[in-house]
Amino acid sequence: MGISNKEYCGTIVMTVNGAEYEVRSVKPTLRTGHKIVTTMNSKKRALGTSCGSKEVSLDIEAYIPLDGSEPDWDNMKGATIVCYPACGTGGKREIYIGCTTEEVGSSYNVGDSAVRSIKMHALDKEVV
Repeated sequence: MGISNKEYCGTIVMTVNGAEYEVRSVKPTLRTGHKIVTTMNSKKRALGTSCGSKEVSLDIEAYIPLDGSEPDWDNMKGATIVCYPACGTGGKREIYIGCTTEEVGSSYNVGDSAVRSIKMHALDKEVV
C-alpha cells in the first residue's frame, strides 16, 4: 500500500469588493450561538443547549502600501470579502458578506513590514 501525497492550501488571496489586497493573515471565527442551559435537577448537571444567532468575525492583518492604495478600513461597512487558495487548483472560496469594521490598529516592528490590524464582523458566510 503506497502513501499518497496530498496537497494542502498554503497561501490565500483576499479581495475586498473585488479588489485584491496584500495580507499577512486572515483569521475568521464562527461562533455558533449555541449555549448550555443549566437547570436544577437530580442529575446535578446541564441537560441541554439552546440555539442562538451565529456570529462571524474576521481578524485581518493587511500590509500598509506606500502608494496609498489600501481601502478605507476605518469606514468600511457592508463590504464583501472573499478568501481563496492562491494555488489555483481545488480548494473552496470563503465569502464573507456584509463586513463592517469594528477596530483598526497598526503595528510597526524592527525587521518586519508595517501592518494594519483590522477586526470586523460579517453578517453571513458562504463556502463555494
